Amino acid sequence: MSKEKDRKWLELYAIQSERCAVCYWRKYRPGRRCELHHIVGRRGRDPHHHRNLILVCADCHYGYHSGGQKSLSLGHILQAKLEEDGEVDIPFLARLMGKVGLKEDPMPLPEWVIEERKYNAGR
Repeated sequence: MSKEKDRKWLELYAIQSERCAVCYWRKYRPGRRCELHHIVGRRGRDPHHHRNLILVCADCHYGYHSGGQKSLSLGHILQAKLEEDGEVDIPFLARLMGKVGLKEDPMPLPEWVIEERKYNAGR
């Protein structure tokens, strides 16, 4: 895939996404930036395809990569992708990694996410 096409996928997804798919932090709300996250990394063919992207705030992004009190797993990210975009293409994501499946399926979001969503939805 060309770098120009990669950039267009990234820009389009970022423009279309209005909030963190996990905690619902609005992307233009001050105090925390929102970032594009590659669900299974940047490997394989079409790693910047919208099926491999999710918009997350800096706190949720950190929680996925580093854990801590607001720890998130791949299953949680997949669930947020499913809820936000209406689908999650697990076979596509697995192929990006050269595998036949992923180590996790979508799983219920932690209670702290539910509470953050309630708080952020009205802001």
